[in-house]
Amino acid sequence: MDNLLEVITTRDCSRTLYSGQYQRSFHSVHGALTEARHVFLEGSGTEELLKSQQEVRVLEIGFGAGLNWLITASAAHRHGTRLSYTALDKQIPSAELLSQLGYGELIGAPALANTIEEWRKSFRSDVPYGTYNLPHEHDGTLQLCIGEATEASFPDQSYDSIYFDAFDPGANPELWVPEIFSQLHRALRDGGCLATYSVAGHVRRALTSSGFSVVRRPGPPGKRHVLAAWKH
Repeated sequence: MDNLLEVITTRDCSRTLYSGQYQRSFHSVHGALTEARHVFLEGSGTEELLKSQQEVRVLEIGFGAGLNWLITASAAHRHGTRLSYTALDKQIPSAELLSQLGYGELIGAPALANTIEEWRKSFRSDVPYGTYNLPHEHDGTLQLCIGEATEASFPDQSYDSIYFDAFDPGANPELWVPEIFSQLHRALRDGGCLATYSVAGHVRRALTSSGFSVVRRPGPPGKRHVLAAWKH
């Protein structure tokens, strides 16, 4: 996997990975950290929930290098809120690449970033498919599910928000379909939000047909709009 990934620096000076396999970067080249905060932490309403609830449950489709989890866990610690975070991906970059991204220092949470890096070091090559519970010093849980998202199942009414951060519809179209979104709609609690960066027409239609109320929001630098899909 790693020979197809390259560390690049984005315009807000944060780094991300570029996938030679998909010919796309993990986050926006206009600003990886800026995008993660705007689209997911803020766009899903999770930041506000962390200020007002005793516990927040987040599901992420597309863990990547863990930036969305890091900023969310850091915010939960800042607000004194317990975070239960479940994330899915087919594979996790090597500990060496994760270290090169420097996310821990970037957001002021080196211990959190070290959680992922140390866990990843325990595997010499690709992480075998399965579910992994990663302990860390902050009050919360991180459950990593490695495998095919199309084969995953989620308990109903279990998550306050969902970060849908899969590679774009052109790279893995099997994830951007009504069948997947319907399952995620059931997994969300009433009033919860699914946030994603894609505003493609067929994505909006798939979300709407799955029961979501879809709203186009102003995007981060380099992107005109993003989506927030609410369950009412």
